[in-house]
Amino acid sequence: MTNFDDLKNAYENVKVTCKKGLMLKSAGDSILNLVILSMKFLEKESDFIELVSLVPGKEYNSYKRNEVVTRPANRSFYTRDIEKVISLWRKWEKDSIKQEEFSAITYTIALAPCLALELLNRQNKKGPATYFECLIGHIFAKTFGVEPTKGISFSINGRNVRMTMDFLFKLGNGKTNIHLPVKMSTRERVVQAWSHQRLLDAYGKGIYKGVMVLFSETKMDSKKLEVVEICVPDQWLIYQKLLARLDKIYYFDVPERYQVLTNEFPEIIEIKQFGEFFNQIESIVHQ
Repeated sequence: MTNFDDLKNAYENVKVTCKKGLMLKSAGDSILNLVILSMKFLEKESDFIELVSLVPGKEYNSYKRNEVVTRPANRSFYTRDIEKVISLWRKWEKDSIKQEEFSAITYTIALAPCLALELLNRQNKKGPATYFECLIGHIFAKTFGVEPTKGISFSINGRNVRMTMDFLFKLGNGKTNIHLPVKMSTRERVVQAWSHQRLLDAYGKGIYKGVMVLFSETKMDSKKLEVVEICVPDQWLIYQKLLARLDKIYYFDVPERYQVLTNEFPEIIEIKQFGEFFNQIESIVHQ
């Protein structure tokens, strides 16, 4: 039986192995182990419940244990099939998988540990965000074949000033460098991604291409069990047009209002389902 100690230890192991190297197989193994333990725990130790979706065209579920209800899981993307997740993850590790197959399980891989960690400690907001960052860092590092850095130095009036960012990939071989902001959700603080891109543009226009990965923008009323999406499309349009340009923005669950924004201003902003990243790699890494 999976218990809280197993989950806590598996989560800590993800942090340790990813810190050693995001490209390493041990990082992927630790992530998969946490996913497996999380899915088993959720199925055996909690109830899978339906939520009231106030988001047009989307239905959500959640897990409940001892009156604690996890964040929403989009019914169209979340799978409870552990063997499918294991099999397709292993195929992806061997580069013997169709991208649409891997895309079909990335939502669950990203979310299951977050749900389990919420049942472990509802007040721990940092745990799910840290795990999500490790996962995305591993996927991009393995895809690009490069270990990312998290800092870059700027010369300000003769002084060397270092700025920390989420991930920076220097790809070499004529490929563009990648600035990768990663967030579970955004709200107001998303402006940091555009601010960092603006600084990188000042460092050298076009040297770093911005690619942001986010999970969702859902918010749940824990009493009514109602799910809504919180979006600020006008702010995003301003940031993208007047502050800096992020080349690609990917969501695991694209908010409806941001999809409308993309449809209205395709020449300014491009927001897509995360699975599309695997079909756009070549256009991303080349100028």
